[in-house]
Amino acid sequence: MSFFEELKRRNVFRVGIAYTVAAWLLLQVTDIVFPRIGLPDSAVTLVIALLATGFIPALIFAWAFEMTPDGIKKEADVDRTKSITSVTGHKLDRAIIGVLVVALAYFVFDKFSAGSDVTGVAETQPQTVVTPDVPVENGQSDIRSVAVLPFAAMSSGEDDGYFADGLTEEILNSLARLPELLVTARTSSFHFKGKDLPIPEIAATLGVDHVVEGSVRRSGDRVRITAQLIRAEDGFHLWSDTYDRTLEDVFAVQEDIAENIAGTLDVVLNEDNRQRMRDARIEDVEAFIAYQKGMEIMLKAHTTSDPIDLLPEANLYFDQALAIVPTITNAQLERTDLFGHIIYNNAKGVDSFTPAELEAALEEILTGLTQAARYAPSDAQRAYIEAEHAEFSDNWSGIPAKFDRAYQTEECFAVNWASSLAGVFGWAEPVSAHYQRLMRCDPLSGVYVALGSQFIIWAGEAETAIELNSQFLNTVGFNAWVDDFRFLALLASGKYRDNPGTFDSNPEGSIHQLPRRFNVHAMENEITKARDILETSKKESSLHDVTLLMAEAALGNREAANTYASIMDARFAGPFILAEAVKGCFCGAPFDLEATPNFKQRIEEAGFNWPPTSPIKYPAKDW
Repeated sequence: MSFFEELKRRNVFRVGIAYTVAAWLLLQVTDIVFPRIGLPDSAVTLVIALLATGFIPALIFAWAFEMTPDGIKKEADVDRTKSITSVTGHKLDRAIIGVLVVALAYFVFDKFSAGSDVTGVAETQPQTVVTPDVPVENGQSDIRSVAVLPFAAMSSGEDDGYFADGLTEEILNSLARLPELLVTARTSSFHFKGKDLPIPEIAATLGVDHVVEGSVRRSGDRVRITAQLIRAEDGFHLWSDTYDRTLEDVFAVQEDIAENIAGTLDVVLNEDNRQRMRDARIEDVEAFIAYQKGMEIMLKAHTTSDPIDLLPEANLYFDQALAIVPTITNAQLERTDLFGHIIYNNAKGVDSFTPAELEAALEEILTGLTQAARYAPSDAQRAYIEAEHAEFSDNWSGIPAKFDRAYQTEECFAVNWASSLAGVFGWAEPVSAHYQRLMRCDPLSGVYVALGSQFIIWAGEAETAIELNSQFLNTVGFNAWVDDFRFLALLASGKYRDNPGTFDSNPEGSIHQLPRRFNVHAMENEITKARDILETSKKESSLHDVTLLMAEAALGNREAANTYASIMDARFAGPFILAEAVKGCFCGAPFDLEATPNFKQRIEEAGFNWPPTSPIKYPAKDW
């Protein structure tokens, strides 16, 4: 008998096959169970090593020993005429088939299940948010919408959560570059991180038709990524795949996932669209982990009354990311926010910085905005960034043309300081429309609802602002900023009289220093009562100059308002802070241009109309 035939007779091949299939199945179970019970990735690696080490001994055992009715014996001690290796072989065949059936069942479950283990532990269930209607390009009313939920980190490494978040945002950003898709922004998608909610409920909350979810597991330089595209109305998996790759290949995986999702949603992936998607990618693991850490702190900072305390820490991470990949437009923009707040706080008299510190802050803003404009993904966003750059410069003459370019778009790019100029001096309606698109793209972002409401008020749509703010508060939850602007919308509409809460204390986290009763008394022309509140507030706390300017204007004290405006006009970046004061007062011209020569020069350079409109009309203010 040949050696090959002897291997077959002794069932060595069958043992090898059975061992391999059983080991594979055991590894899959281990890969799921070990992280759930808190074991490190090294435990999975140990199991792999033990199973690999046991393969050769298993084959040697099959060669040297035989199963007999009397138990296991050495093959040399078994009478060939009484050998039952053929019977044992048939039993092994049945065992192999059984294990293969179990393995196939696991594969099908892993490939096509909704992945209830992806999103984690159930928490509070938000209600559906009805967001503003958004104009659709090319007359399409059936634009496809999708939300990319945070991919679950299924391993326990220190940065694995940030790695999974970075992968999620890379896919999200790639899809967001396609004009045929409406993609829910990061803030709203990441609201569901760690929440095990039904897909239809998540989709209804975000107002989308499709949801992408998945998981990421890292082990050394290996990574396993699963992704599924789910139709919200029936939970049907339109597409899914699993990738086992090295970290070097993870960017190709991102591209493949995004392209498969786009293709499944019938988006034509011509070369222009493919290039848009590639341009959105960071393509460096360490860079997008650092960027994710910076964004986490940035978002936390903007839930406080003064973000300046947390922004330096966020910038440390943005700087790390930009040192590796300088083309991350959003990181360039976000890091300038710290320096804007330094100038803002100094100009309104909250903090005092040296001239050198202020010059350094301004240089950081201008340099950062220059870099961001260079790498901006679209002409509209580039125009907006250039307008913001001009606002911090000594010449506003080119700003109107930049606004015209910036707001002729259906994109969902974030805006910041320059929107104050646009909303107050002639672009209230397009700025309002832009913010309502941002609310549609990011429906759970209280920041967009709050800041967008002020421009909706400036556009003369206070009723709309009340509806949007009330809706957010009733469905998503309480947000001090949203509540603040709901109050201002009530003042602008005259409905404050019908709302008993207008006399309540300001909520914790409110951006307003004066009690709301002050504004109500000013609206009722009860000047003495309002003045008493102002004077008491001066004694109890340090009111900054913007608050004092707006208060005096509301009380009709033109001389005092001009005095505060003149003081701020003479400070570093004075015109910048006065534009913020005009926006925040909602009262037309809170001061005379003659009292603010620097601001007046900027207004004349830009050709802005003065005085602006007055969404809130305080009876005592007669100019």
